[in-house]
Amino acid sequence: MGFKQKLSALALKFIHMTIRKPKKIKIFGKTFILLPNVFSPRGTLTSSFLARNLGVKEGDYVLDLGTGCGIQAVFAAEKAKKVVATDINPQAVKCAKINAKINDVAEKVDIRCGNLFDPVKNEKFDLIIFSPPYLPGTPKNLLEHAWFCGEKYEIIKNFFMHVKNHLKPNGRIRMVYSTIADVNFLFDILKKNRFKWFVITSMKTPMERIFILEIKHKN
Repeated sequence: MGFKQKLSALALKFIHMTIRKPKKIKIFGKTFILLPNVFSPRGTLTSSFLARNLGVKEGDYVLDLGTGCGIQAVFAAEKAKKVVATDINPQAVKCAKINAKINDVAEKVDIRCGNLFDPVKNEKFDLIIFSPPYLPGTPKNLLEHAWFCGEKYEIIKNFFMHVKNHLKPNGRIRMVYSTIADVNFLFDILKKNRFKWFVITSMKTPMERIFILEIKHKN
């Protein structure tokens, strides 16, 4: 890992060590409960930045893959017909269910536990939302799956190998990424798997540039 990647990993570990009991947070006027051992949207700027730029259309059938505390699923449910939210971490699934309920979208959000596309099998979606782990490294526990994607970015590789099987015709992906990660690797994977993409918006911080991609498969 490079210096910025190591610093980010240490900062994330420290932030999450301080969350030892449920806490209430506000994001864009909505209330969320954050449980221990669940990725905090306060840990980075990527979660809130993506939540502002989901690109959900009225009536969309949406997959929020790696939902964490459920922030993207809750905001997506404002317009979506239905949202399926998944996470490998059972504690995150529990947390997301609480947040769907307190934000009055529980009837529209189906929250499932499992890795990548395992919980959705043959289902296809109009929109897939992905806030990926993008630091190279091997997670030591379920929480660290939220920021470590494998030594060789295996999570991101696997996502783009299989995501086309879960997109409806003209389906699209909204994804957040950072220049702290290996951006060239991401673009190479997109090309290799025959995707086209463009940057919706970006923001610069002292450490990184965060950007939102809209991605479609070249059918």
